[in-house]
This record gives sequence, C-alpha cells and structure tokens, in this order.
Amino acid sequence: MASGNNETAPLYCGSGMDNFHTSYKNMHGYVSLVVCILGTIANTLNIIVLTRREMRSPTNAILTGLAVADLAVMLEYIPYTVHDYILTDSLAREDKLSYSWACFIKFHSIFAQVLHTISIWLTVTLAVWRYIAVGYPQKNRVWCGMRTTIITITTAYVVCVLVVSPSLYLITAIAEFMDQLDAHGKVINSIPLSQYVIDYSNEMQSVTVAALNSTPSFSNESLALNISSMVTTTTSTTTPAPTAPSPVVRNVTVYRLYHSDLALHNASLRNTTFLIYSVVIKLIPCIALTILSVRLILALLEAKRRRKKLTSKPIAATTATATGTTNGTKVLVNGKPAERPRKNSKTLEKEKQTDRTTRMLLAVLLLFLITEFPQGIMGLLNTVLGDAFLMQCYLRLSDLMDILALINSSINFILYCSMSKQFRTTFTLLFRPKFLDKWLPVAQDELAAVRAERSMADKPKLRQQQHQQQQHQPQVVTTTTTNNTTQVTNL
Repeated sequence: MASGNNETAPLYCGSGMDNFHTSYKNMHGYVSLVVCILGTIANTLNIIVLTRREMRSPTNAILTGLAVADLAVMLEYIPYTVHDYILTDSLAREDKLSYSWACFIKFHSIFAQVLHTISIWLTVTLAVWRYIAVGYPQKNRVWCGMRTTIITITTAYVVCVLVVSPSLYLITAIAEFMDQLDAHGKVINSIPLSQYVIDYSNEMQSVTVAALNSTPSFSNESLALNISSMVTTTTSTTTPAPTAPSPVVRNVTVYRLYHSDLALHNASLRNTTFLIYSVVIKLIPCIALTILSVRLILALLEAKRRRKKLTSKPIAATTATATGTTNGTKVLVNGKPAERPRKNSKTLEKEKQTDRTTRMLLAVLLLFLITEFPQGIMGLLNTVLGDAFLMQCYLRLSDLMDILALINSSINFILYCSMSKQFRTTFTLLFRPKFLDKWLPVAQDELAAVRAERSMADKPKLRQQQHQQQQHQPQVVTTTTTNNTTQVTNL
C-alpha cells in the first residue's frame, strides 16, 4: 500500500474537486434529508404491498428483504445528516463532538455498512433467482422455492453481520481531544488526550518529522466507514500553527471516532479491512451483477425468439401426410394449412408478465451498478495509491456517493409501479381512495385479476377454518338395525 508519509504527496485531484466538494456539501444535508424521508415512505409502501398474500413469491420475498434493509438505512441516516450537515453551524463545538455523538457515529459506521452489504448481496441473489427463472424455468420451483428463498435471505442478514461488523468494530475507538478555539470558534489546534493516541504520536515523532506532519492511518478509517465527519480530525494531532496564529480564547473537550490502538500498530489489519470493503463488499458483487445482467438480457432475447417461433405462421411440411401429395407441399388438415400449435392467452400473458418482471429487475440491477461500481473502484484505488488519493479524491466525493446510494435505495418504488402491473393494481386496491373511481376509473380486468388471486390465496385458510369448525361441531349419532346389522350415521 502506498504511503502518505512523503513530504510531497502526488497530486491526483486538483482544486476543481475542492470547489465541487465545498459547493455540494452546503446542499448535501437538505438533499439527503428529502431523499431519506421520501425513501422511508417508499420502502414502507414496498413492504406493505409486497407482503400481501396475492403478491407472495420468491422474487417478492427478496424484494421485501431488500426494502427492509433500505428502510433501516434511511431511518438511521436521518439523524446523522441533520446533526452533521443541517445543524452543524448552530451547535457548539462540544455539543457537535460530544461523547454520545461519537458513540452514535461508531454505531452509524457499523450499522450503515452492514445494512448496505446486506442490500448488495440480496441484489445479487435477486439476479441469480431471476436468471434461473428465465434461463432454466423447468428447475425454478426446485432451486428457487419459497423455503429456499427465506433461508437465503436469513443467511444474507446473519453472514453480513458476522463478516462486516467485527472488523469495523476492532479498528475503531472513541478518542478524546482538546480543541483550542479562537474568538470566531475556529479550531487553532487539537491536542489528543487519550493516552494510546499520545503514545502513537510519540512513536511517529521518533521516526521522522514527515510522519509527524500527517497521520494518514486515521484518514483511511473514513474510507472504511464512509463518514465524512471524521475528516475534521485528520490534522488534529500534528498540524502546525498557522503563520499568523490567533489567540486561544477557550479550550473544549471533544470526542472523535479514531483508529483503535490495535489498528494503529497493525497495518495489515487496516489493509485487510480496506480490501474487504473495496473487493468483497463492492467489486465482487458488482462484477457478478454485471455478468448476470448480461446473461439475463441474452436469456430474455432468447425467450422472445422461442416464443415468436412457436407462434409463427403456417409451416411447410417436407412430406405429404394428410393429402398424399408430393414433397414440398403444405400439410392440409380439413382442407386448411396446418399451423404450429399456438399457446393460449393465459400462457402468453404469463410469459409477458415474466418478461416485464425481468425488465424491471434489470433496471434495479443496472441502477445498483451505477452507484456501487464507482465506490468499489475508488476504494481499490485508495488501497493501491494510498492516503493522498483518499484525501484528495475519495473523501471529497463521499457526499456525492452517499446521495447516489440513498437515491438507489429509494427509487425502487417508482420502478415497481412503472414496470409491474400486479404491483400497481395491488397498490391501488390498498391505498386508492374510492371517490377517485368517479373521475379516474381503474381497469376492471386488473382489479378482477388481483381479487381472483387474493381469493385463491385465501382459499387454504378458509378450508382450514371450515375444517376446524367441523371438528368442533357436536355429532348426532343415530343407529338403525337392518337384517341384524347395526348402521351408525353421523349427522
């Protein structure tokens, strides 16, 4: 891994990146708050609609698990963006960096990353399930049944928690600092108070002066946790005083999420964490999704080609059978040319619905790739190029990547409504006010189809209730004797 300890770090991103970061940061809090509120509403509606009995299917079960993870991310991100972006100028320094907020930031760093990883692998599962449904429809019920799907979703939640959270927890700790402020509240100097940070600074000072002038190991943590608020501490322990220093007005005690003592003295642990983030969490799922998306598109085109071939015009026969004519003539059945067997309308409509579902899920996958691939590539570049790239490029784009990920988590509702007829109809039955039927009538065939599916889903429950009622009804027993044989009849 390249080091940022050199006196002259290489230049990867110029002043244009700084200007973009400064201008967008002023808007990020309000934009992300709006996106989180709309995304919370959208994912809540997704869960309500997708969990209806008539919507029960393996694909919708995965989409429900995805919506639950996205909803949790949205709800947790709201207090973070309000505190760190919207209210940041109105809070006192000690309130903005209090111990309780440092605890929340540590929770935020682990929780958000775990839930985001769950979303990633559920999206991969969705692509695999859909490819099997399109490419191997005869094996879909066996390989991708509801029981298998529920087990897969549960496994994704459990494994992601066990893989991601321990590494993030071990490499982070809450460190105490004393910030020296001038009359305008600007930080002049930040002095570490936690003993392990002081010891590490002394160790670095004993090596070289260049190592004293930057603490790159802390900067890497911002990449792993995707927390832009930690950037403020990158010069906390070693930044020299300005050329024209201002007088210190007051000292405040603050708390920041910092590298743990274990991470500061174990570079391999930090590098392993970065590789897990960039390769395992980002790049491998993105590469898998890219391959699966291409295979899905090819399978969809092949399915269309087969369907068109099966429903084509009359064909020419190589031999005459029904009419006894010579080779090359058309086969006649009842005086009419024989046609290929056509599929009934129900089968064709089912296949069209499968195609619509596949196109919708392809849109979900492609949108996911647009937001996740850049993060994986930049994370890998940070591991290879070192801290100069992280400070100059990645951290300045972290807010933009955050908002893209939030939009990706909230826009699925629009995709479902625009591309899934069944989702639209079920949503209409659940939430559409009845008085709108006078001005905006709904197609009755769609309502009838969903009601029929709902009644079919309710039939097993009705049968069970009737069976239970029959078991609890009293039995009247009558006996009759005919030819020395006693007959017992239950009424």
